[in-house]
Amino acid sequence: MTDTDFLWPSEPIVIVDVEGNGHNPPDLVELAIAPFPVTEGEQPLSWLIKPPNRITWQAKRVHGIGNSKVENSPSWEEIRADVEQHLQGKWFVAHNASVDYGVMKRHLPDWTPVGVIDTLKLARHVYPDAKSHSLLALLTMTGLQDEILCDLHRAGEDARVTALLLNRLIKDSLSKSWIEVCKIAQLKTQTDEQAPAPEQGSLW
Repeated sequence: MTDTDFLWPSEPIVIVDVEGNGHNPPDLVELAIAPFPVTEGEQPLSWLIKPPNRITWQAKRVHGIGNSKVENSPSWEEIRADVEQHLQGKWFVAHNASVDYGVMKRHLPDWTPVGVIDTLKLARHVYPDAKSHSLLALLTMTGLQDEILCDLHRAGEDARVTALLLNRLIKDSLSKSWIEVCKIAQLKTQTDEQAPAPEQGSLW
């Protein structure tokens, strides 16, 4: 699936997507971690999470997850160690990554990824004339919309198709190494202080 001539990093890469409860700062209600590259038939790890504050109707309208759906789900503290284990020592990739990284850093203040790559930044570089750089618009423009298996705005599917998009973006960027991709799309991360929470409305 990936170009054998491309120089990949020695550390693993994961694609992350989160969905929240609509509060500011947001509580997690769904989290997914997809492996990269994508193996056919392999599904992302995903968790439904019962947030300490109820899910707003505005958030439910976006991702379709209501309070009854997470009523019997574990709390963040119950899955925290498991999630951190799957993120530790890996590259963190997401679409509009500052949002997803900010949420995860607030929930895991002692965790630091190897680095953070934003597919939105990469897409703006690779396709500067695109009318929209939203995830759905990019999937449609690149012909990857046929790979969508279910509704977007659910963490598992968003993470899975973002992994497919990353592979396509790397090919279309003509980059020869992960280092070149980093020069285009790596985000600065805060290692000495907690990342700020995303502004209300920027996530859901």
